[in-house]
Amino acid sequence: MKTKNYLNKVLFASFFLMASITFAQNSVSGSVVDAENDQPLPSASVVLVGSNTGTATDFDGNFTLTTSRDFPFTLQFSSVGFATQTIEVTSADQEIKVAMTFGSYLDEIVISASRRSEKVLDAPASVSVISSRDIENSAQVTDPIRNLINVPGVSIQQQTANSLNIEMRAGSGVFGTSTFPILDYRYLITPSAGTFLSYQAGLSNIDIDNIEVVRGAASALYGPGVTSGVVHFRTKSPIDHPGTTIEAFGGEMNTLGASIRHAYANESKTFGYKINARYSSGDDFVYDDESELTQNPAFNMFNTIRNPVITNGAVDPELSYTQGNIVYTESDLDPDGDGNVLRNDYRNYSVNTHLEFRPNDRTTAFLSGGFTNGGGAFFNSQGIGYTQGNDYWAQARIQSGGLFAQMSYNYNDGGSEEDPTFLYATGLTQTAKRTSLEGQVQYAFDTPNFLNSNFVVGTDYRYSSLDGEGTVYGRFEDLDDNTIVGIYGQGTSKLGEKLDLTYALRMDRFNYEGLDDKTAFAPRVAMVYKASPTSTFRVSYNQSSFVPSGLQMFIDFPVSVIAPGIIDVWLAGQTLSQGFAPEGQQVIDVSIPGVPDLPVGTPGLPLGVAYGAVAAPSISGYYAALQGTAAEPLLPVLQNFFNTYAPSATATTGTLTPYNIFNGQTMNNWTATPEAEIGTLTSWEVGYKGLLGKKLGVALDIYTYERKGFDQFTAIGPTYRLDNANVAGDLGNLVAGDLEAYLSQALPAALTPSVTAGVEAEYTANGIPEAVWGTGAPADALFPGSPAIAAVADVVAVQLPGVVAATSDLLVDGANAAFQQGGAGFDAQASALYSVFGAVESDRAPNDDATHIAAGYRRFGNATRSHVGADLSLEYYANNDLTIWGNASWLSQNEWIPGEDNDDDLPFTSYLNAPTFKFRLGMNYFPVQGLRGSISFQHDDAFYTNQGFFSGVTQEKNLFDMSVGYKFNESLAIDLTGTNVFDRKYQTYPNFPLIGRRIIAKVTYKF
Repeated sequence: MKTKNYLNKVLFASFFLMASITFAQNSVSGSVVDAENDQPLPSASVVLVGSNTGTATDFDGNFTLTTSRDFPFTLQFSSVGFATQTIEVTSADQEIKVAMTFGSYLDEIVISASRRSEKVLDAPASVSVISSRDIENSAQVTDPIRNLINVPGVSIQQQTANSLNIEMRAGSGVFGTSTFPILDYRYLITPSAGTFLSYQAGLSNIDIDNIEVVRGAASALYGPGVTSGVVHFRTKSPIDHPGTTIEAFGGEMNTLGASIRHAYANESKTFGYKINARYSSGDDFVYDDESELTQNPAFNMFNTIRNPVITNGAVDPELSYTQGNIVYTESDLDPDGDGNVLRNDYRNYSVNTHLEFRPNDRTTAFLSGGFTNGGGAFFNSQGIGYTQGNDYWAQARIQSGGLFAQMSYNYNDGGSEEDPTFLYATGLTQTAKRTSLEGQVQYAFDTPNFLNSNFVVGTDYRYSSLDGEGTVYGRFEDLDDNTIVGIYGQGTSKLGEKLDLTYALRMDRFNYEGLDDKTAFAPRVAMVYKASPTSTFRVSYNQSSFVPSGLQMFIDFPVSVIAPGIIDVWLAGQTLSQGFAPEGQQVIDVSIPGVPDLPVGTPGLPLGVAYGAVAAPSISGYYAALQGTAAEPLLPVLQNFFNTYAPSATATTGTLTPYNIFNGQTMNNWTATPEAEIGTLTSWEVGYKGLLGKKLGVALDIYTYERKGFDQFTAIGPTYRLDNANVAGDLGNLVAGDLEAYLSQALPAALTPSVTAGVEAEYTANGIPEAVWGTGAPADALFPGSPAIAAVADVVAVQLPGVVAATSDLLVDGANAAFQQGGAGFDAQASALYSVFGAVESDRAPNDDATHIAAGYRRFGNATRSHVGADLSLEYYANNDLTIWGNASWLSQNEWIPGEDNDDDLPFTSYLNAPTFKFRLGMNYFPVQGLRGSISFQHDDAFYTNQGFFSGVTQEKNLFDMSVGYKFNESLAIDLTGTNVFDRKYQTYPNFPLIGRRIIAKVTYKF
C-alpha cells in the first residue's frame, strides 16, 4: 500500500508540473516527398530532435508541427525504406520540403529495446518494427495480432478463428506465453494466468501506429517472465493523427465486423482526444466429430453445464452434478442436434477513449480508459473451455523531459451468471474475476562527461488479486493475491566512435504465498559495434527470471471429471509441494465402486475381487440350475466348497499399466514435485543488422538459451488402466478349476453309497444272495464261468470312477458357466472404468471417497535445459512499392529425452512445442494509390507437443496467404484477404480444431 501511495504522489506531482508549464506557440509546416519520383510520402515520421514531440505526414506528404521551443531547432524525418534526414528550422515561415532517398530501413526510432528512444540500428537487442504504412496496407483485419505473422522469430498460434497466442524464439508456452505484449506501455497479459487472450485486448488496426518487436530475454527492464521478447503496440496520437476512420469487414464463416476511430486536436496542438470502437463476430473453427476427443480418458465433453457446489472451500465433484444449478442444457450447447456441443460462435466488442495533453514540446500526458467484451472458445493444458467477460481498464501516463510515470488499473469480471466461463471437461462453470494494478516511475538522463553515457532508472509495482469464489483456487482462495516490486537501471556508454556498451540490472521482490520475500536478479550486458552507417554487429548477455503465474500457484480444483463422484483429475498448484506416501505404502485408489484399494505393484485385477463382487448371485443361480436334476443330492458337497472358498491372492486377470493420463505414456516412476521457486533463463546472442547494396536488408541473430528451474504441466502421479482383462473367462476357469480339484477328493466318498446300491441291485437281479455278496467275496470266484456274475464284476470295477468323472464334469461346467455369467456382469458394470481403473493419489487430493488423479506442474529443479537457435530475415526493396522478403528460424533441438545423448541430464522429458525449422517467404506490393496486394508462403516442420491433453505429433504445415486490394485515394480503400487459401487444413496442436481457409473483404474510409 505504501508503494501505491508513493506512485499516486509522483503521478499527481507530474500532472501538477505539466499544468504549470506554458503552452506551445511556434508552428512550422512542410512536405515530404520521395526523391526518386517526387511523389508525396505519407506516414513519414517528423520528430523535434531532443524532445518527444512529433507528428506524421498526411496522405499528400504534408505535416504541421507545433512547439514551444525557440528557433532555431532541428527536425528529424524518417520512414521505413528511406534514409533518415535532419533539417534545421530557423523561422516559422521557412519553406520545408524534404526529399527522402530510398534505401535505409535502419533509422527508425524505437523505445522498447531500452525503454528510451534510440535508432533501431543502435538498439542493444534484436528489433523489428511494423510501421504504420505496413499496418495500413495490411489485409490482416480479423485480428491485429496477425500483423506479426511475418516477423522473424515470432510464432502466431492460430488456435481458432477467434483466438491467437503469441510466442517467440520457441518459448515453450502453448497457452501461456513467455512473450510480453504491451499496449502503450500497459501490459496485456492476464496477470493471474500468464495468458494472452487476443480477443480481449481491444486492439484495432486503424488505431495502431506501429508495433515494436524485441526478441530475446528482457527481464532486466520489464520484469519476471519476459524470457523470449516484447511486443509493443503503440497507438496513434490524437494530436498527431486527427480525423475519423471507419473500417468494415465480412466474409466466410459468418464473419462480420467494424471499427471506428475518431480523433480531434485543437489548433495549438496542445490538446486532443480520440475514441475507438470495434465489433467482430462470426463462426469458429470447430471439430468435425467431437467424439474423437473423448477417446482420451482424461477428457470429457459434458453436454450440460452446471454451477459447482463448494464443500470445505473447494469444488465438490459429486454434489456438483446432483445439486448444482443448470446453466446450459444440451439444447443450448447443441442447438442443431449434431452431437457436437462445443460452441462455434464468438462475439467481441470494445470501446476506449483517450485524452492527450501536450502543453509544450517536453511534456505529454495521457488519460485513457475503456472496456472490452470478449467471448469465445479457449484452450489450456487441461482441455477446452468457453470464456466470456468484460475487461475494464484505465491508465494515466506522463512524460516530461526524462521523467516517465504511469499507472494502470485492470478488472475482468470473468463472465456473468447468464454468460459464464466454463470447462467442457468438467461441465462446471468457473468464476475467474481478476484485478491488477501497475505503477511505474522512470527517469532518463545523460552524463556527457562520463563516456558520453545515458542512463535509465526506474521502479515498477504490480499487484494482482484473484477471485475464484472457490471454483478455481479452492482451498487457497484467501491466499491468492500477489505483489511484485522491482527496481532497475540501465546505462549506455560510448567506448569509442563506433562501439557502445549497454549494461543493466534489475531486482524484483515477491510478496505472496509460496514466494514470500524472495528476490530475483536480472542482469544484462550488450556491446554494439557500428561497422558503418548502415550496419551493426551486436553481442549480448541476458539473464531473465520467471515464476509461476497466480493460476499455476494457487489452482486447486478438478480440471476433468471422468465419472462424477467416482474419479476425476485434480489439479494442485505450486504454493505447496505435492507428494505421495512412502514407497512400499503406496496404494492404487481404485475407481470401481466396491473394489478395494490395491497395493502398488499388483499385476492385474485380482480375481478374488471380482469373485467377491459376483459370488452371491452366481452361486445362487448355480444352485437353482441344479434343482430337479440328478445332481441335486450333491448340493451339500458344493455348499461345503463355496462356504470356505477364496480364490488365490495371486490369481489376476489383465495387466494393470501405470500411465500419464494426458499423453498416454507409460509412467513407471513418479516423484514428489516441490513448491515454487524462481527460475532463470540465461542467453548469449550475436547479431548483425544491416543494409547491403542499399536495397537488401539483412538481420541475423544466433542465440543460446539455458533454462533452469522450470516446470511443466503434466500428471504428477500415475493412472492405472486395466489392459486385456477377461473377467468372465478367467473367473469362470479359475472357479471351475478349483472346484474340479476339490471334487476329485469329495465325489468318490459322496457317490460310493449310491454306486454300491446299484451294484447290490445287480447282484440281487442275478440271483446272488446277500449272504454271498455281503461277505465281500468276489462273485465270479464263487460262481466261476457265470456271464451274469462277470457283468456284475465289471460294474464294481468301472462304474464308480465313471460316475465320479461324469458328475464332476457336470458340476464343474455348471460352475464355469455361472461364474462366466457373473464375470460378464462385472465387465458390463466396470469396463467403462478399466481405462481409469485407479490412481496413486497425492497428498494434495481432497479427503473423500472419490479417486483423484494427481495433476500439477512437474518441476525440473536445478536441471538446466539448453539449446541454440537462429533467426534470419531478408528484405529486398525493389522500389518504393515492391518488397520481397523472407525469414527463417532454426533450433538445435526441440525435445529432451532422458537417456539420449542430448538430454542435458534432465530427470524428465521436456519439449519446446515448436518446430526445429520454419520459414516464411513473401512479396508485398503497396503503392501509394491504385492496385495493391501481397502473397506469402509458410512452412513449419512437424514436431512433438507435450502439453497436457494436447499432446502428440503436430503435423507439418505448408500454407499460402494472399491479399489483393485497391486504394482509390486518401479516403477510400478496399481489400480482399485469404488465409490458408488452398484450404490445407491443419491443427495448431494435436486435438485442436482443424484450421481451414478464410476469405475476408475489408473496406476502409477516412474523412
